[in-house]
Amino acid sequence: MVSVFRSKELHDLGFTEMGIQGALSCCLRRIRRGHFVLYSPCATTDHQPLHLLHDATATDYPRRYGDIRDNSEWLKVLIRSYADELPSGAVFSHVSAALIHGLDPPFPATESAEVVRPGFHRVKKTLRTRDRALSCEEMAAIGDLPVTTIARTLLDLANDYPLEVSVPFISEALRRGLTSCESLRESIRSGTRGCRRATQAIDLSSPAHESSGEALCAVKFFRFNITGMTPQMDAYDRFGTWIARNDFRHDKHPLIVEVHGVGKYYLNAAGPDQASSANHERHMKLLNAGYRVFNLVWADLFRTSEFAKIRAALAEFG
Repeated sequence: MVSVFRSKELHDLGFTEMGIQGALSCCLRRIRRGHFVLYSPCATTDHQPLHLLHDATATDYPRRYGDIRDNSEWLKVLIRSYADELPSGAVFSHVSAALIHGLDPPFPATESAEVVRPGFHRVKKTLRTRDRALSCEEMAAIGDLPVTTIARTLLDLANDYPLEVSVPFISEALRRGLTSCESLRESIRSGTRGCRRATQAIDLSSPAHESSGEALCAVKFFRFNITGMTPQMDAYDRFGTWIARNDFRHDKHPLIVEVHGVGKYYLNAAGPDQASSANHERHMKLLNAGYRVFNLVWADLFRTSEFAKIRAALAEFG
């Protein structure tokens, strides 16, 4: 939770328009018209009323990572700004609901907060309202935020978003034990718009995908008609000695695909240098054991060339 202030609240705290502009160049950020968030601590005396309220309510400052995760963090701030202004019957849904449930998107899928509200459909820059009916069993509350249940959220994503968005979300939920493929399949409404895409999203999702990158890679295999790539498979040398557990290994041919993220190096307890050295050693063992290894970084997941190479390599095996 973050500290969100409306214009009236700032004026009540003694801020003039000039004072608000001064704070915007310091610790305050505008979310949308008439709504602001306390973005960072500061020692400016005139801004202390904001920070005293912030401390009293035990709220946090928005997290900042310096990468694409910042887009999701800002979307969380935008969602919070609507918490007390949702019209009657509106419930946070889709990516907004996924964020509220604590799931992490693979990349910025939208810049708008999303809600469902029976009988209303409207698309605004900061809020998208979909006309959808909800049963009581499909609604929940997380803190003070009304939200679709995890199952309804995932099905909405599977129906309305590309596989590149829905599969990582579903895979994370499966990995965390929040749902199952069986229950999601049973909840798909046959004959409705997006039902085939939803079925495909569930088929491609797996709790074995240990990161958004791996789930996204599985989608790219599907897009490029690359079959037989099994997640989290062990590799052995010709003597039967275990080498490594791989992100993906082909079920018939000695071909391995590894998806490397920042976390593999910079979140390693031993540090990035040792993690990189260990990864290189493992890579050489796999090559010496006769495996063809493709190492993909995040950007490769959005390039045609790497997956064309993987497909060509598989064709060589016959």
